[in-house]
Amino acid sequence: MTLRTPLSGLECPMARALDVLGDPWALMILREVFTGNRRFDGLKDELAIADTVLSKRLRALVEAGLLRRVPYGGSVRPRVEYALTDAGSDTLPVLNALSQWGTRHTESPTGGWNLRIECLKCGQVSESADWCRTCAAPLDRGNTGWRRAGDPQRLISLAAR
Repeated sequence: MTLRTPLSGLECPMARALDVLGDPWALMILREVFTGNRRFDGLKDELAIADTVLSKRLRALVEAGLLRRVPYGGSVRPRVEYALTDAGSDTLPVLNALSQWGTRHTESPTGGWNLRIECLKCGQVSESADWCRTCAAPLDRGNTGWRRAGDPQRLISLAAR
């Protein structure tokens, strides 16, 4: 993403990761794709993002190897949705950690929590970004669910996405 000085040529792996993941829209798009929101219009509506910004960020995430374009529908105009690659799936602990940090260290505008991370193996809320402290299961896509504050009764299983 060429929004700033490129960091991809640096020796530091954190700098190289920030070159790909350092844009806030990129992380928000990945969050949405994890929850199953994979189409341009759905992403645009949920994120309230301009078409041009969303197009650029999706292109950059595809070029970086985090998302892949998947054709769907048989209409005259080709349509695509976006799916996580293995590299994209590997961002889950990063998203979990950011959410947990935000819950602990920033104030919610509504005064409550925003996202709960749950282990699907044991059903417990996780206090860790990458493994369940209750049953020691890894919090990968197969074992992770999210509950959003706006719909706390609905558990979003990331495995089916």
